[in-house]
Amino acid sequence: MAKIRYNNIIDTVDSVLSVSKKKGIIHLHAEDESLTGESLTLNGQKVLHFGTCGYLGLEHHPALKRGAIDAIERYGTQFPMSRTYVSNPLYRELEGLIREMYNAPVVISKNCTLAHQTTIPGLIRQTDLVILDHQAHASIQEAVKKLLSQGVTVEMIRHNNLEMLEERIKKQRNKYERIWYMADGVYSMYGDYAPIKEMIALAEKYEQLYLYVDDAHGMSWAGKHGTGYVMSQMEDGLYRKMVLTANLGKAFGACGGLSIFPNEEWYNKVNNFGGPLTFSVQIEPATLGAALASAKIHLSDEIYSYQQELQKRITYFNELLKQTNLPLVHENNSPIFFIGTGTMDMGNYLVQELLKDGVYVNLATFPAVPAKNIGIRITISLNNPIEDMEVMVSKLSTNFNKALQATSQTDEKIRKAFKMPLAAESNYKVEETTADNGLTLKSYSSVTQINQADWNYYLGNNGMFDWEGVKLLEQSFNHNSEPENNWGFRYYVVEDKNGHVLLMTFVVVALHKEDMFSQASVSRIIEKERVVNPYYLTSKGIVLGSLFTEGNHLYLNRKSADWKAALKLVFTELAELQEKERVSNILLRDFEANDPEMHEFMVDQGFVKIDLPESCVVDNLSGQTEAEYVSLLSQKNRRHYVQKIKRNQHFYKVEVKSRLTNDELDYAFMLFRNVKNNNLAINNFLFPEKLFQELNYSPDWEFIVLYLKEEYNATQLPVAVCFCHKNAANVYSPMLIGLDYEYLMEYGVYRQALFQVINRANELGCTKINFGISASIEKKRIGATLHPKVGYLQAKDNFNLELMEITFMIERE
Repeated sequence: MAKIRYNNIIDTVDSVLSVSKKKGIIHLHAEDESLTGESLTLNGQKVLHFGTCGYLGLEHHPALKRGAIDAIERYGTQFPMSRTYVSNPLYRELEGLIREMYNAPVVISKNCTLAHQTTIPGLIRQTDLVILDHQAHASIQEAVKKLLSQGVTVEMIRHNNLEMLEERIKKQRNKYERIWYMADGVYSMYGDYAPIKEMIALAEKYEQLYLYVDDAHGMSWAGKHGTGYVMSQMEDGLYRKMVLTANLGKAFGACGGLSIFPNEEWYNKVNNFGGPLTFSVQIEPATLGAALASAKIHLSDEIYSYQQELQKRITYFNELLKQTNLPLVHENNSPIFFIGTGTMDMGNYLVQELLKDGVYVNLATFPAVPAKNIGIRITISLNNPIEDMEVMVSKLSTNFNKALQATSQTDEKIRKAFKMPLAAESNYKVEETTADNGLTLKSYSSVTQINQADWNYYLGNNGMFDWEGVKLLEQSFNHNSEPENNWGFRYYVVEDKNGHVLLMTFVVVALHKEDMFSQASVSRIIEKERVVNPYYLTSKGIVLGSLFTEGNHLYLNRKSADWKAALKLVFTELAELQEKERVSNILLRDFEANDPEMHEFMVDQGFVKIDLPESCVVDNLSGQTEAEYVSLLSQKNRRHYVQKIKRNQHFYKVEVKSRLTNDELDYAFMLFRNVKNNNLAINNFLFPEKLFQELNYSPDWEFIVLYLKEEYNATQLPVAVCFCHKNAANVYSPMLIGLDYEYLMEYGVYRQALFQVINRANELGCTKINFGISASIEKKRIGATLHPKVGYLQAKDNFNLELMEITFMIERE
C-alpha cells in the first residue's frame, strides 16, 4: 500500500493562526491593573473593548463579586473532591435556583465543553443516529467524535437546512431508534439563530427526531428569567424531546455548563454517571458563589431591565452600521455582529489598524469560518456606552476603507464571497492607482495559443506537461461521456511593463473526489456509498496543473518585487472563474513545504495549507549501466537492490514498446484499473480509455512491459506495464503503472518495474526521472530523493471537509 503524508487538522489550523500571531492580533495579554469591561490595555495602549462575550456585564456586578469573595472566605479556594462522593455545600442551592429558572431538572458541569462530554455519551446509544448542523460549536463536535469509537453513526447537514435534515430522516428512520439533531441556539460567529420553532415542528412530525441544542451564546440576554434565546421560542417550557445546554459563563457572569432535561429519567442517567462529571474536580467555591448571586438576579425583575437595555444598544448599533454600507453578514437582534473581509490579509490588516486606532475586535478565522469568509466579530455589551459605539463605527468605517486599498480587496468581492447582495453604491472602493503596477495578465483556453518554445522554457521542461504533453491532455479530456473526464483548461501569463514574463501557469476545472488525499480507510467508507451514489462527496474544483500531471506547475519569478502582485492578478481571475463555473474549491498544489514567505502570503489571500504526498525524483543520471547506478546507492539501498530486485530479475522478460496493439492496450488498461481499485491512498476518478489511446499514438510516450518467463507464467500476459513520457528537456516520467496482483508479492513485480524505469532512462540518456507521488519508501530505496510538498486550499465553505472529519472513523493504516 502506498504510504503518504496525511493532513492533521491541528497542523492546518496552527499554520493559519501562526500568521495572525506573528502580526500581533491574537494571543494578546491585557495589561490592566483592573478591568471594567469598557476598555483594555493592549501593547501599552488603551483600546475600546468590543470583543467580550459578557453581554450583560454581570461579571462586574457588585453582587457577583461579593458572592465570590464570601464563598472563598467560607469554603476556601477549592473543594478538591469528585462530586460522586461529596459536593460543595453551594451546589445544592445553585441547582435548585437553576431548576427554578428553567422549571426542569439540570446537571451542572465545570464548563460547557465538559457538559457536552458528560451529556452526549450519556444519552446516545449505538441504535441512535446523530445529525450535526455544519456550524454546531466545536465543543459539540468533539464530544460527538467520541461516539464513533462506540459504533454510533454520525452525519452532517448544511447550516440550518431543515429540508436536508428531513431528507436524512426519511432515508434513515427505519434504521435507527432515535435520530438526534444537534445545533446551536445562537451561532457564535455570525450571531444568527437556529430555527427552533421549525425544528420542534419537524420533531412533532417525526417521533424519532430528538433535539440537542447548545444555547451558550443565547443565555441571559434573552428569555424568561434569562433562560436564553432557545427557551424564548418555546411557550410551554422545555420541549419534551429536547436536551438544552447553556452557559454560566459569558452573559451569566460566572462559569459552568448546564445540561437541562425534559424528564427525570434522562437527568438521572447523566447525573449518576456522567463521565467527566464523575471524575473531574468540581467547580471552585468562588465561581459557585458568583453563580448563585447571578441566578438570584435572573429570578428577579432586574434581569429584564438588563435585557431591555442591551436590546436598545443592539438596535442602535444596527442603525449605525446601516449608515455605512459595511458588509454586515447577518442582521438580527443578537449582540454578535460579523463584518466580512473575505481574505485573511484584509482581516489581519483591519484588526491591526483598529488596534492602532484604539479599538479592539475579534478576528474570525479558519476553521471557525471558511478560509475565504474571514471577517471581524464585534460583540456589544452593557459595558459599551453609546458614545463608544459611535466612535467604534466611525473608526471601523475609516479603517475598512484603508484596509480595502492596502490589500487590493473590493467591497464587491467580499459581498460575493458571503453571497450577499451587492451594494447599490458602495462607499468603499479601491482607487485605480493602487493596482497600477504595469503588470499585464493574459488568459488562454488552449496551450496552442502560447508559443511552444516559451511554454517549454518557463514551465514545460519540468515534467510531462511540456507543450505537446498538455496538448495531448486537452485532446483526451473532452467530449467524454463521464462528466469527471471533461476538463476545462485555462492558461495564465503575467508580464511586467517591459514584456518580461513574471508568471506562467495553467489550471483545470474538473470534478474531483473530496477525499482525494484522505486516508485510505476514509476513502474505503466513502467508496461504499459511491456504489449507489457515484458522485457522493465530489465537487467541481479548480486545480493548479491538473489531476493527471505532477510537479512544479507554476513559473514565478520570485526575484521580482512584483511577484505577489502577479499572483494576486491570477487569484482574481481564478475567483471569477470560480463564480462562472460554480466551483466549490481551489487547490493550488505542489509548493515547497519549507517556504515561510510563500506560506504567509497564501494564508493572507485566504488559503489554508494542506500536506501533499512527497514528490520523488531521481536526479543526475548520466547514462550509467545498471551496475554503475547501483554502486552510487547507499549501502542499505544496495542491500535492498540485491535482496529484493536483482534476486528476482531472472524471472522476467522486459520489452520497451513505442506502441501497443489494441489487445495489448486493453490489457494494460485493465492492469492500471487493478492499481486504481487496490490503492486508495490517492483517490481519484478512473481516467478515460480515450487518454490511453492518445498515449499509444503519441511519439513522446512508450511502454515498459514486464512479462514473467513462460516457466513461471504460462499465459505470457504482462504482469506490469509502465506508461512513460519523455519530454523536450530529456526528463523521463513514468506517469502510470498497471500491475497483476496475482504475482505482485511472490515475484516483487512493483519493485522490478521501478528499477526497469531507471534502466530505461539511463539507456535513453535522460538526466532526470520524475517518479511522481505515492509509494515514496519504495522509490527512496532505489535512489529517489523525496521532496515534501504542500498545497493551498480555498473552499467556498468547510462543509465537506468537516463532514469527512466528523463522520468517518479513521483507522490506523
